[in-house]
Amino acid sequence: MIERVTRLVKEILKEEKDINLAVDMTAGRGQDSAYILEKLKPRILFAFDIQEEARRKSLELIGDRDDFIFIKDSHENIDSYIKDPIDLAIYNLGYLPGSDKTISTKESSTIKSLEKLLALLKVNGRVIMTIYRGHDEGFKESLALEKFIEDLEEREFACLKLSYPNKKDISPYVIIIEKKLAKK
Repeated sequence: MIERVTRLVKEILKEEKDINLAVDMTAGRGQDSAYILEKLKPRILFAFDIQEEARRKSLELIGDRDDFIFIKDSHENIDSYIKDPIDLAIYNLGYLPGSDKTISTKESSTIKSLEKLLALLKVNGRVIMTIYRGHDEGFKESLALEKFIEDLEEREFACLKLSYPNKKDISPYVIIIEKKLAKK
């Protein structure tokens, strides 16, 4: 179950209950969105991606549904589209597998999106991030995220990092952020 980080995230997601509004911050091919829609049945799921291929693949997989809104824009603009409290958000950082590897999530836009997302997150809401540091941009992004998350106020957020300490390569890892208190 834990050998592949994607399976680990699905096991974590199974524990989520009563999801009203969910956000897939990096839609990719739509697999995370499809899983959330099928298993968690949110009232509405927004999915962000900047690539037309991601939009096309996501819609091919999921279809036209009232509970799914694809937004072809950067996740850093989340606050332009979503004003309501968010129960769950997921990131699968890096690049779209099998496509142009130069188009990748970037540390600046990911940090901006996370700042805005955390402001919209409900108390007890969760953010689940899969971080791939095996390429140059991913490594820089992982360092920036580690610093950002390390600086989150402990009274407001609980943060958990799940990694593979016995793997010799630069394997992906998961960070979960749960909002404990509304900011005063």
